[in-house]
Amino acid sequence: MFITGVLLLLPELVGAESPLPVTTVELEAVLVHPVREAPAEAVALNDTRLGAEINGVIAAIDVAVGDRVERGQVLARVDCTPHRIEVARARAALDAGRATLEFSELQLDNARRLSERRSISQEELDKREADARTRKAELDRLQAALDAAGYTASKCTIAAPLNAVVIERIASVGDYAVPGTQILRLLDDENVEVSAKVQEQDLDGLEAAAEVRFTGRLRDHPVRLRTVLPLLERRLRTYEVRLRFTAEPAPPGAAGRLRWRVGGGRIPADLLVQRDGGLGVFVLADGHARFQPLPEARAGHPAATGLAPTTRLIVDGRFRVEDGQAVTVD
Repeated sequence: MFITGVLLLLPELVGAESPLPVTTVELEAVLVHPVREAPAEAVALNDTRLGAEINGVIAAIDVAVGDRVERGQVLARVDCTPHRIEVARARAALDAGRATLEFSELQLDNARRLSERRSISQEELDKREADARTRKAELDRLQAALDAAGYTASKCTIAAPLNAVVIERIASVGDYAVPGTQILRLLDDENVEVSAKVQEQDLDGLEAAAEVRFTGRLRDHPVRLRTVLPLLERRLRTYEVRLRFTAEPAPPGAAGRLRWRVGGGRIPADLLVQRDGGLGVFVLADGHARFQPLPEARAGHPAATGLAPTTRLIVDGRFRVEDGQAVTVD
């Protein structure tokens, strides 16, 4: 009887297998984020070579290399004596032209009165009217000449077109300048952006990246993609991209690396297990181990996943556990 009772209880004893002890970790805590990078450089949007716009001897250069200048500040002066003479000459010519016009208009008024009394021919009246119109046109020309002379004289002073730093003094006091002669070089260190060369296959990832950083020699700078130039460099298969600094910019000319995370997090390769010819992970669900296949996973590579970040992954015990097996968390 005793042996018979033991035999009857044996199936129940075999089915009452103890849960397998395992350890788990939250998925979000172990995800790895692949990082892409590209060579990059901080470039100033304005690198200005300031030059003369008129002929003349450079009379003064009022700034030195390294000086910070503000927009509108006078930086250099060209000898303005000959240009002031031209202004005076144009003003005198205008005054003479105005007097001539006044005389011509007076003659026209007299001719009209005489015409009313038929003391002057129509031809003579027409001649006086034409003369007055000619004098008016001449006065307009002289006014334009005075405006031109004044504009030229205003170019005797050379002012900063923007806030910048003087980085080079090209000409010297006493040099004879002509239009286009370079005098100073200014660098705009307030408007700086990043230029980077990005591989063709990495472009989509960069455009979708939530965070991009420019890593220089001393620190990291957050940046945001502004544009992708629509020109593929054939030899290296790269595109030039431009990015704006979202905080303090790096100094112009600083070289570094552009870094960004690609897509969502990935499960580390060492947490993958193989079951039924495929790779996946074991997760904890209601006290049991459940195998979650990852169809795109490759051995030795981090795997993309659509699991929720709060999913509990089985870590210790993942190689011994089977799908559906009861487990207990240490």
